[in-house]
Amino acid sequence: MMEIRQIAHLAAFVATSYAAPAHAVERADKTDTELRRCLDGASNASTAGQVGCEVAARDAYDKRMGAAYRALLRALPNDAAGKLREAQRAWLRFRDAHIQASNALFATRQGTMYVPMQAADHTAIVRQRAIELEAQLRIFRIDE
Repeated sequence: MMEIRQIAHLAAFVATSYAAPAHAVERADKTDTELRRCLDGASNASTAGQVGCEVAARDAYDKRMGAAYRALLRALPNDAAGKLREAQRAWLRFRDAHIQASNALFATRQGTMYVPMQAADHTAIVRQRAIELEAQLRIFRIDE
């Protein structure tokens, strides 16, 4: 039988495992809000509708990523801009490899439910990079 102390430790572990750390709190993400609204729409209940929502979100995140990247390139000193350019090129190679691996994984699955999952996976990787670059831009602008 578990002792009270063990139960308390387990409860504390579970509570802290699911709590978001203060630094992880993000601003409201308009693209994600629009994606959720699109996915919740009755007209997008089909596989094609869900994939369309994901593609629109991925395109929006890609535009955000590009805007943040260009703003950083313009603002950073040459050496730092060069490092960012290298990192972005490496990320593009990573993204392409990730998508190929994702496509290979989903090719092993049967059923239409996997198609929106695959689209969501492709959206997620672009979303993450867009958010990273936007965060870097905010950091750069702190003293402005």
